[in-house]
Amino acid sequence: MMRNPYANDDVLREVYDATDILRRPVTGIISGYHELPYILVSPDDENPAKAVQVNGNIRVSPRFILSAEVLGDRFADVFDPATFNAGLQGRLFSFAFSRRKNFKIENGSFEVRNLDDGARSHLDRVHDDLLRQENTRTALIFGPRFEFYPVSIDRFVTDILDREFGG
Repeated sequence: MMRNPYANDDVLREVYDATDILRRPVTGIISGYHELPYILVSPDDENPAKAVQVNGNIRVSPRFILSAEVLGDRFADVFDPATFNAGLQGRLFSFAFSRRKNFKIENGSFEVRNLDDGARSHLDRVHDDLLRQENTRTALIFGPRFEFYPVSIDRFVTDILDREFGG
């Protein structure tokens, strides 16, 4: 199991640890520029009986590190800051501090949908749909708290990087 980079913050540590990656893409970041489509489902923070679904596409490309200023992207550089907890805006992706810091992360095709279903039942339905479609490219992620969904996405990307390059 990978080390939790949020060990010093109780809330973020809990979100990171409770994130469940139900499906991982069959292909990953082998070399060059890759896209990792994902669907994240989370309980609605205001009404936990409902769900929020985030669809996105993480683009990962190699980059050269030229100075200390470009060591990593902040969550606010990749995601729309209006969609998550303001305390995350200045935080760097956790893997930016590891030896794998030669990656540029972008988020594309970003969409947030509010749903009337519960998170777990919607997650099961999406999982069934991905299986029925024989979709092996799209990740499926359960995020325990929507306001901190970038931490769950960070967990997903870190998991892929660890799988591809060893942790």
